[in-house]
Amino acid sequence: MKPRISPVGGSGERSPIPFLVAVAVPLAVAAAAYALWWTSDRLLSVGPLDPATFGWALVAPMWAAAPVAAGFAWSRLTRRRSLHAALVVGTVTTGVGAVLLWQAVADPSCEFGAIRTPVDWVVPALVLGGVIGGGLAASGLLAAKLVRDGNAWRAVVLGAGAGVVTVVVAILVAGATLLGPACQRPPV
Repeated sequence: MKPRISPVGGSGERSPIPFLVAVAVPLAVAAAAYALWWTSDRLLSVGPLDPATFGWALVAPMWAAAPVAAGFAWSRLTRRRSLHAALVVGTVTTGVGAVLLWQAVADPSCEFGAIRTPVDWVVPALVLGGVIGGGLAASGLLAAKLVRDGNAWRAVVLGAGAGVVTVVVAILVAGATLLGPACQRPPV
């Protein structure tokens, strides 16, 4: 009798559910962080908090929790499947981040016209999306390794720390690639 081979994985993996859960968990945490940011960005205040305080008090910790959640979810998979999950999560996060950023900067409301065309913003948006998605994937893999090694607290601290570093690096990359005038000056 031949061993049963699953179309999703190798002969030892019977169900795609653990992989799908491992992909969905960090994406859900990252989506929750984005939803919190989106909500605070549209409101002038959230209770006693202004949008900036709300962002640093709730959104940034939620984003920092995404690699920790990924680490615990991916630690239940084989190392190879963890890499696959990281690739999927990193790619999805890169794509979504790039599209959202591109939408935000590609069509500014300029009275005298924009300096750059929407096409000019594609590469900077992809670079920044890659920093965000790659940072999440790498941080999650680090946390997964630490959880597998029996260092759950280290996984939490280093995973969250790596998530914060990802945010700082993304801000620096955004500053380097996106800052500058967006609109034409009025004619003299």
